Amino acid sequence: MLADPPHAHAAPADVAYTKTVKGRDEVAQRRGGLTSRQRSILIMLDGQKGVGALGGLMPADQVRTILGELSALGLIAPASEKPAPTPAPAADDARLAPVKEMMRRTATTCLGPMAAELVRQIDAANDEVALQRALAHWHMAMQASKYGKDVAEQHLALIRASVREAFAAH
Repeated sequence: MLADPPHAHAAPADVAYTKTVKGRDEVAQRRGGLTSRQRSILIMLDGQKGVGALGGLMPADQVRTILGELSALGLIAPASEKPAPTPAPAADDARLAPVKEMMRRTATTCLGPMAAELVRQIDAANDEVALQRALAHWHMAMQASKYGKDVAEQHLALIRASVREAFAAH
């Protein structure tokens, strides 16, 4: 008899998983070639909901298998484990703070709970390049949303002007 693969073992229903830094990057960049089910599970993991909360999506054995696969890829970890440390903020952080606040505020207002991953990406942006990357994701999400599409272009112009102003000073 063959042994079960390591990811086939049952995860208790009350265990919560969180995305690792690599997992958050995968959600933002889509470079890992995940299946739609793997990606759906990855997006839903927030470090608070237990595995049992995912049971409505697909059969429990499939959820456990996908969790094992995501864990093996280094994309998730049990929420009780400490995630990799976040890099220290760069000197640009003070200049970026007002821009990031504007992006967070509009994202949460227009996208509601769907803004959570985007807000994490905005918060993690610690230089102009990372902020521009987050801004591209922000803009796509705003254009695709019911409440954001009407104001996306106006806010984008304001945010871009703020970024130019922040970096023109130096």
